[in-house]
Amino acid sequence: MGASTANGSRAGHVPLEPIAIVGMACHLPGSITSPSALWDALVNKTSVQTPTVPESRFNIDAFYHRNQNRPGSFNVRGGYFLDGSPQDFDPSFFGITPIEAMWLDPQQRRILEVTYECLENAGLRLEDVAGKNIGVFVGSFTSDYQQMLHREPDFRHEYAATGTDPGILSARVCNIFDLCGPSAVINSACSSSMTAIHQACLALQTGECDGAIAGGVNLIIAVDQHMNTAKMGILSPTSTCHTFDAAADGYGRAEGAGAIYLRRLSDAVRDGNPIRAVIRGSALNTNGKVKNQGITHPSLEGQERVLRAAYKRAGLDPTDTLYVECHGTGTPVGDPIEVKAISNGMNERRSREQPLLLGAIKANIGHSEAASGIFAVIKAALILESGVIPGVAGLKTLNPARSYTIRLQ
Repeated sequence: MGASTANGSRAGHVPLEPIAIVGMACHLPGSITSPSALWDALVNKTSVQTPTVPESRFNIDAFYHRNQNRPGSFNVRGGYFLDGSPQDFDPSFFGITPIEAMWLDPQQRRILEVTYECLENAGLRLEDVAGKNIGVFVGSFTSDYQQMLHREPDFRHEYAATGTDPGILSARVCNIFDLCGPSAVINSACSSSMTAIHQACLALQTGECDGAIAGGVNLIIAVDQHMNTAKMGILSPTSTCHTFDAAADGYGRAEGAGAIYLRRLSDAVRDGNPIRAVIRGSALNTNGKVKNQGITHPSLEGQERVLRAAYKRAGLDPTDTLYVECHGTGTPVGDPIEVKAISNGMNERRSREQPLLLGAIKANIGHSEAASGIFAVIKAALILESGVIPGVAGLKTLNPARSYTIRLQ
């Protein structure tokens, strides 16, 4: 997915119908509760990093130790955390009883809130969407709340299954807002919400639904997943995403919830919907096997292939694109591979007079893992609306581990 200035299709290829983003919403650390607040943080190069895990999540002092190899400990003290308690929620607003809300995973609570705000952002009333053929695709892969509650097997409620099962996130949205299109929870690790957007686009392009919510949510409530990720050695000891920087040493885990409302472009134009941005094409693939590397190692060739596939499907020339919003986690291995793949896939005929600009939102808001792709797309839409490309937050010294030339705004 990306922004392009091209208007026509490439010879011999008929692109699928473009998809319009007609509504957006986000809840992020740093008291960011709207796309406009996010934009303020982006243009001011603000980092919303949280130095220490809040007490409302877990007691970090019980687990933190500078020696990563010490049993039961890890060397990551902070991250990027939402304000307040994850349990904060107004169940009556959504027609949920207080007793059911007790068992409701905070990730379900957050995705309901951003879905409502997303529809509101699109200028829609609840009665405008109720009973309609609208799909819901949610990216998520953590189950902290379920793990916490199920540690006590003697205390279970009739709402335990529907409240804590991560597989019900999208169904909860459909039920509360009476949406009758396809419903799916996508778990493809850190690409989950990008995959959700891709699947939502396909459902619209094939006529399976007439509108689609694509969302993502990631909350850090218990220590287990946090420790698992830290033990992999991919988290930054500084709990910060030093994207594109020589200081890149892993990523900072982040919380967040976001949603976009999608429609076929022709339907959005016909109905007078606000069009925030247009998705001209998308593609999905996996690495396969990276030679002599493990399952978590990124593939330069795989990333280049998916870029080329997306542009071919859209019928666009990559050289017409002026800006790429990168994954940009701030890992010493991932950033150089990603930028090299972008260079290979998009610079074949590009002139030096019109360089390809790169950026990444994770330097501002951290890596919200399953939800991260939603915020990258929201940022890209805001860039198109404003005509301004924000700089990369905290960038001091360009990562020297590269065999390519990049230019950052």
